[in-house]
Amino acid sequence: MNGNARNLKKLTRRVLRDRRKLCSGKEPVMVRDIENWPKKWQDKIVGANIVAAYMPIDEEPLLDGVLKVLAEKNVKVCFPRVEGDDIVFYEAYSEDSFEEGSFSIREPRSGLLLVEPSKIDVMLVPGMAFDRKGTRLGRGKGFYDRFCRDLKGNGRLSIIGVVSEKNLLPAIPREPWDLVVDAVVTESSFTDVSEYEKNEVDQ
Repeated sequence: MNGNARNLKKLTRRVLRDRRKLCSGKEPVMVRDIENWPKKWQDKIVGANIVAAYMPIDEEPLLDGVLKVLAEKNVKVCFPRVEGDDIVFYEAYSEDSFEEGSFSIREPRSGLLLVEPSKIDVMLVPGMAFDRKGTRLGRGKGFYDRFCRDLKGNGRLSIIGVVSEKNLLPAIPREPWDLVVDAVVTESSFTDVSEYEKNEVDQ
């Protein structure tokens, strides 16, 4: 089963990359405004002490509106930096806090304030694709899978997958180590995974 899932994931990545090439030149979308999220999730993110965000590449939705609200609410924000085989998060707030890093992604400069993983309240996690059950299709490096593995069970961290609506797929093959998020937000929808699964059971 795992072999089949792995092959299906590779095929899905290839299809998404090919489709992205055909659509190159299109402006990236902006993630749905916080004021249009379910109240429960609005409260989670604006009431957080530290939110982990990301610097978008390719088709990943822009976070400008979300980051503006977090700044207004004095919520601390951190961003990932690749160090060896892992990602670590640093607080960063201004344009000059970033430099081009691994895989041509803008990363926090070294020397900024390192954030202890257990202190992060909410993570905004990008992916090539998600489904409404929270399954994430990453780029195959496993950075977020490893980072979140020991944090998911602490009862503190909430993880929100961020993806464009066209890459919110009906289903994604899942392997035991794959990151499963708590919610998925696009430019036009917000899915609370637990509510979605409950509704599926009730139907």
